[in-house]
Amino acid sequence: MDASPVTLAGLVVALVGFELLDRAREALELTGDDELRDHLWKWVVPAVLLVVVALEGKTLASVGWRVGSAPEFLGDVAVGVAVMLGTNFLMAPVWARVGDGGESLLEGIRSFASLSIPERLFVAFTAGATEEFAFHGYAVERLLALTGSYPVAGFVSFAAFTLGHHGETWDRNAVVRIAQPALLTTLLYLWFRSLPVLVAVHTVNDVVGLLAVERYAPEDADDEKEEAAVVRWLGGDR
Repeated sequence: MDASPVTLAGLVVALVGFELLDRAREALELTGDDELRDHLWKWVVPAVLLVVVALEGKTLASVGWRVGSAPEFLGDVAVGVAVMLGTNFLMAPVWARVGDGGESLLEGIRSFASLSIPERLFVAFTAGATEEFAFHGYAVERLLALTGSYPVAGFVSFAAFTLGHHGETWDRNAVVRIAQPALLTTLLYLWFRSLPVLVAVHTVNDVVGLLAVERYAPEDADDEKEEAAVVRWLGGDR
């Protein structure tokens, strides 16, 4: 595959589009305290990428839109979710001794506490759909086509995915923790090569984290055991 200007532009949008969008919104004073509106804006990135794919003359299959039978799809999603949540549980003792022990990640997740459960589900789906489309569906597929290298495509996508989460919601300590689900979703995409599967896995992982905060993190969050239970399951979201 040749690196056409359209494809190169698409890679820029996929890898740093969310950051560029945030900066543009700040410059145009379109930011605010509305968490739900901030997530609505994230759909701009995949919308632009859909235009790029059309200009490239390619189909959605070229960005990972591959779905097998219903049993295959559900089986792959189940495996992916098990990997994500199982790794969260197994790594909890390690992360508890790294950086701030997960407190910054928990604080970031708490910023969604004011949202209703349907709104949190929308946030989780938005993160899963928009981030997987950009960082994996488009970026990984195009980098694979250009370089033929799974390590290169995976590493560039993983790095962009992880660093792209640094901002107002997530500080440096939280981003270090988010590197875990970023790496896992990248590896899972390279394994399944199915965008719908990864959107579902990412969404379910984030739903567990957001709903766990509702259950285990009351306003008076002095109970360290309850906080530990939340941190054990959180995987991170932009």
